[in-house]
Amino acid sequence: MISDEEKDKIKKEIVEKVNSVLEKNNESFRMDRVNVLKTSETVKFMGNYRVYDRKKYHAVSKEINDFLKGYGDVSINSKKIRDSGMKFTAVSFNFEL
Repeated sequence: MISDEEKDKIKKEIVEKVNSVLEKNNESFRMDRVNVLKTSETVKFMGNYRVYDRKKYHAVSKEINDFLKGYGDVSINSKKIRDSGMKFTAVSFNFEL
């Protein structure tokens, strides 16, 4: 089991990395937090972000996914959304430590 300090450090690293990649690619969305589900045996980290420019989706998601895979086996799901004329790709991820 990881300590609360380690858990907080990982959450901060993820938010900073995701936001830096989004900012570097001129995306307007910013991630504000990573959710944590703590069980008696594991700690599960869950988060999501959006990519509005579909031309940049593959570059953005590759960089973020490569970073997240550094924590181990990551489950990543994406879905193209069209909402009130806005188009974006919603990406969610989770992994356990």
